[in-house]
Amino acid sequence: MAIDFLKLLERLAETGLEFVIVGGVAARLHGSDRVTHDVDVVPALDAHAWAKAIDALWSAGARPRIPEPLERVRDVACVDRWIREKGMIALSFRSADGFFEIDLLVGESKRFGDLRKRAIEVLVGPHRYLVAHIDDLMAMKRAAGRPQDLLDVETLERIKSRTTE
Repeated sequence: MAIDFLKLLERLAETGLEFVIVGGVAARLHGSDRVTHDVDVVPALDAHAWAKAIDALWSAGARPRIPEPLERVRDVACVDRWIREKGMIALSFRSADGFFEIDLLVGESKRFGDLRKRAIEVLVGPHRYLVAHIDDLMAMKRAAGRPQDLLDVETLERIKSRTTE
């Protein structure tokens, strides 16, 4: 079953899981010309909504990159333990066809409330999505420090300077 990341975002939104879009998709929504083949979100780790979200991803054919069964992946207590004990940053799911990934940045979930407060809302079809504020996005990309992230920061700084003039 082929499914794109916009369809997966719709499925996640329909489960009631609260999340903030970050990464390349967020940069694109702020005006960057960045091309990305995955979507990064910071989820709230509410046990009930988390389980429903994992079930939605699973039913769409997406599977986690870690070799764990559905029961453990949908259990927030397991995810919390992986964050604490293994330093898990992201729980990555790959589509059945291998064309895209969705990364649930669980390592950032403790910051979800702050990210949510400053996030902007973007309407795509029938859904409103929370997108990280440009300052939060730049801070996350600086912290990641990869060459592409640092290029994104430069682009986002130019975008911000144009919108605040």
